[in-house]
Amino acid sequence: MKQKLLWYVAGLILLGGINGVVWGQSFTGGIAGTVRNANGEVIPNAEVTITQTQTGRVVTLTTNGEGSYVSPPLGVGEYRVEAKVEGFRRAVRPGIVLQIQQVLQVDFTLEVGAVSETIEVTTEAPILETTNSVLGKVVDNRRILDLPLNTRNVYSLIYLTPGVSGGIGNNYNQMNYSVNGARATMMDTVIDGVTASFPTVNGFTGISVFPSVDAIQEFKVMGATYPAEFGRSLGSVLNVVFKSGTNQFHGSAYEFLRNSVFDANNFFDNRRGADLGSFKRSQFGGHATGPIIKDKTFFMGSYEGLRARSFATRLTTVPTLRQRQGDFSETRNQAGTLIRIFNPFTTRANPSGSGFIRDPFPDNRIPTNLLDPVALNVLKFYPLPNLPGDPNTQANNFAASGSTQLNLDNYDFRIDHRISDRQTFFARYSHRYTESIPLQAFPNDLTIAEGRIIEENRARNIVAEYTNTLSSSTVLTARLGFSRTLYVFSN
Repeated sequence: MKQKLLWYVAGLILLGGINGVVWGQSFTGGIAGTVRNANGEVIPNAEVTITQTQTGRVVTLTTNGEGSYVSPPLGVGEYRVEAKVEGFRRAVRPGIVLQIQQVLQVDFTLEVGAVSETIEVTTEAPILETTNSVLGKVVDNRRILDLPLNTRNVYSLIYLTPGVSGGIGNNYNQMNYSVNGARATMMDTVIDGVTASFPTVNGFTGISVFPSVDAIQEFKVMGATYPAEFGRSLGSVLNVVFKSGTNQFHGSAYEFLRNSVFDANNFFDNRRGADLGSFKRSQFGGHATGPIIKDKTFFMGSYEGLRARSFATRLTTVPTLRQRQGDFSETRNQAGTLIRIFNPFTTRANPSGSGFIRDPFPDNRIPTNLLDPVALNVLKFYPLPNLPGDPNTQANNFAASGSTQLNLDNYDFRIDHRISDRQTFFARYSHRYTESIPLQAFPNDLTIAEGRIIEENRARNIVAEYTNTLSSSTVLTARLGFSRTLYVFSN
């Protein structure tokens, strides 16, 4: 049986004018500043060049009449900014790290001299973000990779943010954390600029993307005073951005293995002679980034797999041999009282005038000729007891042990392309497949009667964005997102 429990599609197209430092981008940032001379006077028509170190992308700007400049939306990463104008020495600010949803103020003071002379600015005051008042916590890739994560769930690092409480699991409907006391259903998760959250059928909030730790550039938990563009949340916003490729090839491969053969049994099981339960867990994968066309087209690919096997036992009740023959003379309830079986064919009106009465079967045994053939066929799918069971009720007379299985495959792919100096495009596809298989207690040919449910979770997420810097004051951004989670029950 397959049931489509939920699906969600989100599309977003933005057409906005950017003037000064008004930003309409949810996962990018920007650089703004003022160019002055040594006397503190502003310098108009100065040329400002912003270069992204990893990809070689160059953005060239000109200061306005007030000596100010504002960049178009910029991806997170490291930048080099330089300012020059005829009659002054060129000034350079290297190593400027731009984080998600951040607008940095990078000012210059130019000294009189030849433009061929360069001054590298390294001792000025720290660069500050002065254009917004968002309260939040950024977790960058270095911390994501270095901090211990037992299940490699990147969302567990949300706990680094003050005011976070609640639970964070590895399934689509287990993001039940809260920020500053807000309800868990009030949270929104934005990934590469498009929401990945959706309401589930039981009234909670689900998420369609669980990125690999190696595939994430950084994320930011915005707990208060975030911009109006995040209109889907009344509590907080988790803003996540995937890595993009660079001009250098980078990659990694890993496997985290746990096996119970390396574990010690606990004291109490040892004392009663019980063996250590089997447990095997292997989490493996890798990622790669690099150029397809240098300075123009880049890729990122990531895969992560999980195979876990856990020891499990099951104690249940199956029909006894006597019950299969219609003999219920020893079938009793918890109090030890015989459960009477009545003949339905003797149903008649009660002589007292209230309701109906029936005759019990003699010795609480159903005659062979009255046994339902359908019931007899159903009984073939139940194994015989392998335990004595409760002496009164005959319950809990079948036990089995084995393993439960958890299988997971997660893929993330992203392409970034620079169409021109003014136009950029990127697209990302994420797919996650999770399969949870409970213990099989009955033999293979009888498992259909066991009532075992195999759960499958298929989540897909697609994001595409086109950006065009139409002028120094106007940027066109078109962004489309699609999310779908299909939850399947099978046996």
